[in-house]
Amino acid sequence: MKIFKKKIVLIWDFDGPIGLINSSLPYNFHFKTLESEIANLRVILDVLDQYDVKCCFAVTGFSAEEGLYPYTFPELIKEIYSRGHEIASHSWRHEWIPLFEVKQVEKSLERSKNTLERAIEGKQNVVGFVPPHNRPMTWMRRGAFSLGDRRIFPFAATGDNEALIRLLKDKNYKWVRVSYSNVLHKLGFRSTKMTGRIFYYKDILLLENHYPGFGKQVTDYILRTNFPTYTLSAHPLMFSFKNKKENRANFFYMLEHLCKSDQKIEFVRPSDLLARD
Repeated sequence: MKIFKKKIVLIWDFDGPIGLINSSLPYNFHFKTLESEIANLRVILDVLDQYDVKCCFAVTGFSAEEGLYPYTFPELIKEIYSRGHEIASHSWRHEWIPLFEVKQVEKSLERSKNTLERAIEGKQNVVGFVPPHNRPMTWMRRGAFSLGDRRIFPFAATGDNEALIRLLKDKNYKWVRVSYSNVLHKLGFRSTKMTGRIFYYKDILLLENHYPGFGKQVTDYILRTNFPTYTLSAHPLMFSFKNKKENRANFFYMLEHLCKSDQKIEFVRPSDLLARD
């Protein structure tokens, strides 16, 4: 059996105030939620430094605009980059993509990319995209559909991953995190890799995401399997919730067991996996 150096891609969905307001439960938003997300983010950065782990933070473009802290925070985004992490777009204002028209999604992709790059002073090209709400989950060409997208293809041009990938390519993005499950998976005829696959499709690197969070279950899975790549995701806001898989205790458990194992394991940024010319 071939032994790989296991590469783990960890992506944090850093929603910011606009994302928290436009989340699935917008009427739960209050100022303390915003304070908690930013405080958790700062703790996470220190922990990542402690373990020498580099990862990716997908940030809403609105958060990088000029404005009043903590409603916008370009300096914090610049700090995240300066500490060695990749900055990706989480859209401009956390749009639920299938609900929007093609031109609106184009503008979101373009403005978020430009604003985030300006915040980090052009030192990194923003080439990654993490769809808010993990939508769309519909991908007709691969036999995947989700009524939870609310507007699905062909009734909504943006309600299919095929259309999103095309838009990303047009706007010079290089990778995207995708979530989808085809009919065979849904019916139990085919198993799903817990942490997803990473592969190229139409010149865009796709990072499948099936498991948000940390803890013993996913840690044991990584240690007992032998895949070249694993994709994990989490939200800074959930870091302080004891009942969430993305919480602090689970994060420390995973880092301790992976970083101190005798296996060849490395945390990498998504752009580190891009094919180079």
